[in-house]
Amino acid sequence: MSDVNNPNQNKPSPLLRVTNLSTRFLQGDKVVDAVKNISFEIYPGETVALVGESGSGKSVTAHSILQLLPYPLASHPSGEITFAEKPLLGIKPKTLRAIRGNKISMIFQEPLTALNPLHTVGRQIGEVLSLHQGLRGKPLQQRIMTLLQQVDMPDPEQKIKAYPHQLSGGQRQRVMIAMAIANEPELLIADEPTTALDVTVQGQILALLNEIQQRMGMAILLITHDLSVVKQIADRVLVMQHGELVEQAETRTLFTQPQHPYTQSLLAAEPSGKPVSNGNTPSADVLLQTEHLRVQFPLAKKWFFQKHEYFTAVNDASIRLNAGETLGIVGESGSGKSTLAMAILRLTQSTGAIHFHQQRLDLLDPQKMRAERKDLQVVFQDPFGSLSPRMCVADIISEGLLVHQKLTPQQREQRVIDTLKEVELDPEVRHRYPHEFSGGQRQRIAIARAIILEPKLIILDEPTSALDRSVQVQVLDLLKRLQRKHQLSYIFISHDLQVVRSISHNTLVMKQGEIVEQGPTEQIFQQPQHPYTQQLLAAALTTGFKMNR
Repeated sequence: MSDVNNPNQNKPSPLLRVTNLSTRFLQGDKVVDAVKNISFEIYPGETVALVGESGSGKSVTAHSILQLLPYPLASHPSGEITFAEKPLLGIKPKTLRAIRGNKISMIFQEPLTALNPLHTVGRQIGEVLSLHQGLRGKPLQQRIMTLLQQVDMPDPEQKIKAYPHQLSGGQRQRVMIAMAIANEPELLIADEPTTALDVTVQGQILALLNEIQQRMGMAILLITHDLSVVKQIADRVLVMQHGELVEQAETRTLFTQPQHPYTQSLLAAEPSGKPVSNGNTPSADVLLQTEHLRVQFPLAKKWFFQKHEYFTAVNDASIRLNAGETLGIVGESGSGKSTLAMAILRLTQSTGAIHFHQQRLDLLDPQKMRAERKDLQVVFQDPFGSLSPRMCVADIISEGLLVHQKLTPQQREQRVIDTLKEVELDPEVRHRYPHEFSGGQRQRIAIARAIILEPKLIILDEPTSALDRSVQVQVLDLLKRLQRKHQLSYIFISHDLQVVRSISHNTLVMKQGEIVEQGPTEQIFQQPQHPYTQQLLAAALTTGFKMNR
């Protein structure tokens, strides 16, 4: 947290002042007021957090500052935005371009989509420097290398030549930060910069932002729904709901004495409770068991006659899951969590035995494996990416029925209606398309698609990481109710330890493809044995995770 703690009236003139700002969108004949008469100020060197659930207007506010909205479909019926006492709304495009990336920079939530996949890291950072500072040749390359070193990029000499898809999530975010600070801006707008990151990487990115802020003296507008991040880094907090600014206060005051009911509900929305009690004993039926599972990927040959070298993504993984239970899998990005899940689903090649419901999946041919897939379903991290934008909800949910069950159109429609009710969605939405829903609603649709076939096991790969805390709680409660009702078994993959603890009976910890620790969840959390598990829990504590519930 920065050292700026004086009351606003004793501070210098605000760096950014937003006064009675409204933002309106035209969607056909419909008018949507996304932001409604909000006012706030940001002073030099301080960190201000803008929090609220998805759809509250946080990102629209940030994009309004830099005029990044789709004008003329977007407009501002009222309001003023001034930066360093100069107006931003309505200024000439040339003047605005000189401010963007130079005086005000922005970090976006998902760097993989914000970075150009066709250009190397060095070229993308260099473009910012060339445009605003006119650097060329050797001075440009030296400045790029310096920036990568400043953001603690490992092996910067190699990473400068890499493409975005060749970097981890944390490394891509470091590239975004390097681009944002390249011209030493006075204000950095960080839009959900740590949402998709592991707790250890999240802590590193927050520490990096704080260190850069202290060195450069810049102000930060942090947009997030993660209140543990806010508590760690922000000086003041602005709370938005339905486009309105409902509360603003210093961080400590807001967390200890929240005034608005909405703020109180945000602070209370924490994953809690215990896994579903299923009455199972150690002698319960084993639904899934793997023995010495290994996944390897061939590396590119440097020359034609060279023997293939392999990267081992999962090594000697032996796991066990009882019927009706949840197995949590935790670890950093690249630890092998999702690869292990894909191997169990037979969606990637592996060696070793996979026993599922008295079948050896690893010995089945593709046709026989297809018949087993109705009992093995998966819910992915990003429902917007996993749901076809060209199919309506009814077609998405019923697609599996067409493959695995012979039903009449009327029977399929009734199954869709019944399943939508189970995931607490109005059956009338079955004729709509994925883009018309919020993130939480899309994830419920993905869950409906998984449970309509009445599977025995559902693999949940980061199903809540992209959701607001309050929506996370709702989705976790839904998963528990479905598990209790249908005696479902889950493999729950996540980097959010608090979420894993609230739903998992047993937990295993992965690092660099190896299972370093596994056992009952409470035992793992209360008495971690492996140094890496201890490191994960320590990092989670730093960002606000509560150990003792």
